[in-house]
Amino acid sequence: MNKEKRSTAKAVTIEPNIVLAVHDLIKTYTIGSSTITALNKVNLTITKGEFVAIVGPSGSGKTTLINCLGALDFPDSGKIMYNVNAKGMALDLTHMTNKQHKKMRLRKIGLIFQFYNLFPILTAYENVELPMILDKKDSKLRKEKVENLLKRIGLEERMMHLPAQMSGGEQQRVTIARALVNDPLIILADEPTGELDTETTITIMKIFLDLKNAGESILMVTHNRRIADVADRIITLTDGEFTDEKIGGKPINEIYNF
Repeated sequence: MNKEKRSTAKAVTIEPNIVLAVHDLIKTYTIGSSTITALNKVNLTITKGEFVAIVGPSGSGKTTLINCLGALDFPDSGKIMYNVNAKGMALDLTHMTNKQHKKMRLRKIGLIFQFYNLFPILTAYENVELPMILDKKDSKLRKEKVENLLKRIGLEERMMHLPAQMSGGEQQRVTIARALVNDPLIILADEPTGELDTETTITIMKIFLDLKNAGESILMVTHNRRIADVADRIITLTDGEFTDEKIGGKPINEIYNF
């Protein structure tokens, strides 16, 4: 979307139980003389406490979708409505400026990446605390929140370790804690288990299920259809379009037979 078309987003009313509503989202890329449609009129609604998985192979548009929903990229057209006050007052992400996008990422959207994106010179504690510092939260509140989150995900003994001193699974757990620290409306996870072994994948998915059961809203994109089955809904993305949807909720122990 062109900059001149973006301005302060005007509030509209949506159903209070809806966290995110996406309408006719289109995103294209031009490579040489060719135009590639990464997202083609995508429509999606996620409600409070819902865990949705979007599956598809490499190149299907999964990461492009997460980037648009996570205020990391602008779509060509469409709407991305976030229930910003959790009571039904929604703002359209596509009409926000870059500055407003930064505030959304800091306060309303919890992003989890495949490759963690942790700062290598910061400890686990400092990586999780950073969003609260940027949001100018009180130091006492920061300490309490960060310590509680790291304990919640089983890293109370690793708080002062640097990323290089932790396993991939431990780093991903730090990323999850960082995504939660400012109490976002939704967690957006891009291939969160893509670099992890089976045992660690199970650990991460159990954390996601615990978060969902605690009322967190989660949107996960993955090429791993097996782990996607634990989500409430599984949507297939093919060449930028949603082509199938099914009900999930399969227990993790049934998926891995333990």
